[in-house]
Amino acid sequence: MAEHHEQVVLLDSDGNVVGAADKATVHTAETPLHLAFSCHVFDATGRVLVTRRALSKATWAGVWTNSFCGHPSPGETQEQAIARRASQELGITVSAIELVLPDFRYRAIDASGIVENEICPVYRAVSTDAVKANPAEVSEWEWVDPAALTAAASAAPYAFSPWLVWQLEQLTPVPE
Repeated sequence: MAEHHEQVVLLDSDGNVVGAADKATVHTAETPLHLAFSCHVFDATGRVLVTRRALSKATWAGVWTNSFCGHPSPGETQEQAIARRASQELGITVSAIELVLPDFRYRAIDASGIVENEICPVYRAVSTDAVKANPAEVSEWEWVDPAALTAAASAAPYAFSPWLVWQLEQLTPVPE
């Protein structure tokens, strides 16, 4: 049986598809711009699920982040990719998928020198399932009050993924 290699969608600076590449070869010190997504999962009481990246992850190992992230495969919609990754990473199904930051884009360099360079629309979704995290992806998880998460990320941004910190800054309304 042939081994499956996850593919990512490569983009030009305007966000147009220019090709695909093996995910394992893309995240380097010279990462090309590619398509991704982030998803913030909420429960029935309005708490948001945060996850701690597994210590075995190549980038940002052990930091707290949004519920899950991923890359749509060529020909796969964002919603299909979100459903796939929710199941693979957290063992949950999601519903009420809603695009909340359509133009989120970031570039960040991990302490190891690996670059994340993504056009990464941000979604929110709902789940009532019990989390059954894949230990290769997630070492811990917690359902938290969204305001408490924003306060923690603001007070100690180094403990969180840079994309989560930047997403929360854009998602949080400025007090009047």
